[in-house]
Amino acid sequence: DGTEIEQKSVLRLQSSSSEGFVLSPNDITKLLNEHVNSMASAVAKVEKSFPPDAEDNIVAVSEATLSLLTVHLPHLCNNFLDSMAYVENMMEEQLTAAIGKRITADDLDTFVKFHNARLLCRVPQPFSHAVRRPKHTPVGLVSIESSDDEHKCIHTHTRVVANSTLKMPLNAATVLELTGKQYLHGWLNHRFERHHNDYQLVGRARQFSAYILVIGTMTGPNSIEPKDAIIVQNKDEVMIPLLLNELPTAKEFKDAIKSLSPEQQSFARAYRSMQLQSSVFGCVVIQIKPQLEALLGLPRNALDKEMKLTQHLMELFTEYQVPSDLLSYSGRSEGVALEDKLDNVRTNVKSVTDVIEGEKKKQMEMAKAKTDMAIEHKLQSLAECSYDSYEPQSMMMSCEEDISCYDDGGSSVASSPRSRAAPRMMARVAMASAAPPPMSTAAVGSRNMIGHRSLAKTVPTVASYSAKVVDAPQQQQPTRTEIVTDFKGKTDLSSDIGTSIAKSDGVDFTLLPQLLDA
Repeated sequence: DGTEIEQKSVLRLQSSSSEGFVLSPNDITKLLNEHVNSMASAVAKVEKSFPPDAEDNIVAVSEATLSLLTVHLPHLCNNFLDSMAYVENMMEEQLTAAIGKRITADDLDTFVKFHNARLLCRVPQPFSHAVRRPKHTPVGLVSIESSDDEHKCIHTHTRVVANSTLKMPLNAATVLELTGKQYLHGWLNHRFERHHNDYQLVGRARQFSAYILVIGTMTGPNSIEPKDAIIVQNKDEVMIPLLLNELPTAKEFKDAIKSLSPEQQSFARAYRSMQLQSSVFGCVVIQIKPQLEALLGLPRNALDKEMKLTQHLMELFTEYQVPSDLLSYSGRSEGVALEDKLDNVRTNVKSVTDVIEGEKKKQMEMAKAKTDMAIEHKLQSLAECSYDSYEPQSMMMSCEEDISCYDDGGSSVASSPRSRAAPRMMARVAMASAAPPPMSTAAVGSRNMIGHRSLAKTVPTVASYSAKVVDAPQQQQPTRTEIVTDFKGKTDLSSDIGTSIAKSDGVDFTLLPQLLDA
């Protein structure tokens, strides 16, 4: 009956007198009751179609009913999700119509900045600081901006920490003590949906200006651990991306480690304390000109208008690592004028620069000498390769043909182009027949002389060419292994048949073309 069906209802709503476009509670109760009736009829059909529960039945009424409910349950979940999505979409459209636009992450940032300016007594300021000394023009700018095309600065809560010294260790033996103004910044980053903005640290410098930018992590209230540093100078623009890792809140962390073992919880707490200790980002700006003035013994503001001198000092310190004692003011009197001190520093800079230029010239000369030696060694290797491929017999026959054109008096028997080309041919044969000795400074000048004397030994004299070539038996030409040359210009030759030729100074090959043309 109706009372039994009403008790089976999953949800019973209270009656309400409010009227509108939404279904009344009574109507919703009737719908739920109808759903229960339809499910009861479906289960009744299943009971008629399947056998009762028994041990010998694999699929009985219970399995069939469970299968029916399992198939029907996803449909209910999908209908519920579609209903909720419809309600959310309707509310979003109403809100968009009321505001006039769709809200984005940038709109949320603008909304937060506007209300912070109205509600907070100290309004968050943009993270953009000019690098400057008191009563001086700024030399640069340091800021944290977004990585998009708009390059908007972040707004932070700022507090000035006065009369404090920050220690920065460079190595185990050197610790810098930094004085000046210190700023403590707090940034509350808002996130809308899953949108993430990327940010970067930007350092800019003006022309003829320079400063040192150091980044690291704060290890204590008065100490910073440097990670990287760079010199920003002469219209440089340095952009360093910031990796922002979100840490869970204290409540989220406590809920996350609740199910862990005591040992794992202890480790998680220790690791979180380390993360919190190194999560504070530190940025240090060191101006260079005041440090140079103090290092060189110059009065304050002495290098303000000395652009060329400052550039030379920067080059010597950064590129050549010159000790400061070689460049600083060498005088001891305090009453010296500023120009005299600057002239003394300029003189020291010039003397060091002259030494560096001299060393550069020496290195250039050494490099040229090495290049020349490499070229000579290459040429020597090519000459040895050409000597190895030379055939002695064919060269001797070519020489006999040219020499037989002259009589005993040295006059020409038959003038021919081959006779006129003999000196050039012999010069080529001389370069190919004698391998040059190992090259050195003392032996370079005597290489051609040695080659000429080797050819002179092959062709004994000019006056007896005809008789020697026609009457004398042809001897086998000496090979390369039979030529022993010393660096004084003498050559020993020995033939394969055992005859030897005594040592002599040989014939000057430079006179041979003149004798042949006579």
